[in-house]
Amino acid sequence: MTTTTSPTNLRLMDTFRNLFYTPVYVAVSGGFFYKHGLNVMLTSMPEGGSAMDILRSGEVDLAQTGISRSLMELDLGHEDAPLHVAEINSRDGFFLVSRHSVESWNWKMLEGATVAPVGFTPVPWNSLRAAMLKHDVDLDAVNLATGLSAQEAIDAFRSGRVDYVHLPHPQAGSLVAEGAGHIAVALGPELGHICYSSFAAMPSFIDASRGKIQSFVKGFDDALAWLATAEDEQVAERAAPFFPDLSLDLLQDFIHQYRANQTWPQSSLITRESYDSMRDILMDGGLVKVRHSYDRLVRPEFALNSQKRRSA
Repeated sequence: MTTTTSPTNLRLMDTFRNLFYTPVYVAVSGGFFYKHGLNVMLTSMPEGGSAMDILRSGEVDLAQTGISRSLMELDLGHEDAPLHVAEINSRDGFFLVSRHSVESWNWKMLEGATVAPVGFTPVPWNSLRAAMLKHDVDLDAVNLATGLSAQEAIDAFRSGRVDYVHLPHPQAGSLVAEGAGHIAVALGPELGHICYSSFAAMPSFIDASRGKIQSFVKGFDDALAWLATAEDEQVAERAAPFFPDLSLDLLQDFIHQYRANQTWPQSSLITRESYDSMRDILMDGGLVKVRHSYDRLVRPEFALNSQKRRSA
C-alpha cells in the first residue's frame, strides 16, 4: 500500500560494494522502500569496520551481512547477536578467475596452483573450501595466498604471483574484460541454495521498530519481484548509480551472469534449509563452533507476513 504521509528515515549499511548485492541497490534506487513509507539512507561500511560493532553502536539500523557474523557472536557469548529478517542472496556469488585458459578446466587443476581466496571476510573461503572438498581437491596440495585484501589479491593476480583469484562481480568480471583472466568456475551453482547474505538488526531495534522492519521487508520483497521479471538492461540502469566507474554494458553482462546462476531469491524468507546449509558449511570449516538453531537467529515473521500480502 502506498503511503501519503512523510517517509520515516531508516539507516541501512552494505558491508562491501559489489554486484552480488544488486537486490539492495535495486530496492533503494527503484523507490520500493519509499512506497512503504521509508526513506532508506544507504551507506557502506568503512574499510576495516565491523558490521556487528556498528549495529551495536546504533550508527545504523540494518546491515547487509551474513548469518556467519551472528553465529560467531553467539560463539563468543554475545547474547545480543544481531537477528536476521530477510535474505539477500540465496547462493554464493563469487568466482574463481584463472590467469590461464580455462578450456577443459576441472577442479583438480587447483592442486599445485597458487590461489588467493577472499581475505577481507572468512565466509567466502569456507564456501570455496566446501566446493573444493565436494570435488575431491586435496586442500594440502593447494598453495593459498591468504590475508590479502581484495585489491592486494587483484594486484597479485595481475603480476602473476597467483594463478587464481577468488572474487565477486564486478571485480571478477572486470579482470576478464581487461583480458587479464578467465572465469574458471562460478561458486553459486556448486553449493545450491544457502543463506549467503541477509539483512540483520539488533534485537532491541527489532522489538522497538516492528513496523519499520515490516515496511522494509515488504519493500524489499517488491524489489525482488521486480528483479525477477525485469530485463537485464533495466536492472543495470537501477544499479548504475552505485557503480559509476562501470559501463552499462559491463553491468548488464555481470547481472546476466548472476541471474543465470540463480544468485538472488524469489522471496526474502530465510528458510530453515538455507540457514542450516550455510551454518553447516561454516561449522565444517571451523569458523563456527556451536550448532546454533534457526530460531535463535532468524525472525521470519516479517517475510511471512509479506508473502501473505503478495499472495492475497
